[in-house]
Amino acid sequence: MISPDDTPFARLARHVRDAGTGWSLGIFGAIAEFMRAPDEPVRLDVAPDALTAVTARGGLRVLAHGETLIVDYAMPSRHAERRVPAAAACLPAAHAQRAGRTTITELGPDAAALRAEDDGALLFDLGIGLSSVEACVRTRAPDLIAALRAAEGRPLLAPDGPIGAILAHGPHRVFVSALGRIEVFQPIPPAGGRSPDGPHTHVLPKLLAHGRTHAASIPIPAGLVPCLSLHPPAAAGGTGRA
Repeated sequence: MISPDDTPFARLARHVRDAGTGWSLGIFGAIAEFMRAPDEPVRLDVAPDALTAVTARGGLRVLAHGETLIVDYAMPSRHAERRVPAAAACLPAAHAQRAGRTTITELGPDAAALRAEDDGALLFDLGIGLSSVEACVRTRAPDLIAALRAAEGRPLLAPDGPIGAILAHGPHRVFVSALGRIEVFQPIPPAGGRSPDGPHTHVLPKLLAHGRTHAASIPIPAGLVPCLSLHPPAAAGGTGRA
């Protein structure tokens, strides 16, 4: 019999409490990342069915799911001789399915925002295509809403698309999977700029074109789909374990 303290959700809960653990949610070429500094003010909520961590820069929600499996692996670090621990929280493909939209789509007011102040702001799915993740922006800005509505039904990178308006307004980015969501409140860096420390997003069209849920170097067993990843602090002198 598995102890409640040894379930995948219990393990994820331990890492949500740990400021040293970073998180990512997305697909190969489009990803949102959440991390927080040890001394950064944070609102932590731990419930039997959901875990939440929210700072002034971004937020994370992790949902309980009875089919969750965690796959441990190691990934290269900036130091060629070392690898760092990582883990992917996965679901069977049938349970990981989201809408899989391929064009910009207005979803209406966000009813699941991590902060009360963001309730009701409009969500737009950017249409990245793969069915395991919805990459969205959230805004109340009339000009950006108008630009996104004008582009609805077209691919994100279509000519005369809304990329310029998105970059100019820097809306919240909201990435959603069957195991939770990451919200990024920080600005989008300008072209050629550096992503800010802390929560941020990357959308890389050349990588998205591969149509992969994850990099080929991540050993996800056939039939499983990664829906959330965690990156715990490495143990000194080794890879550690998440």
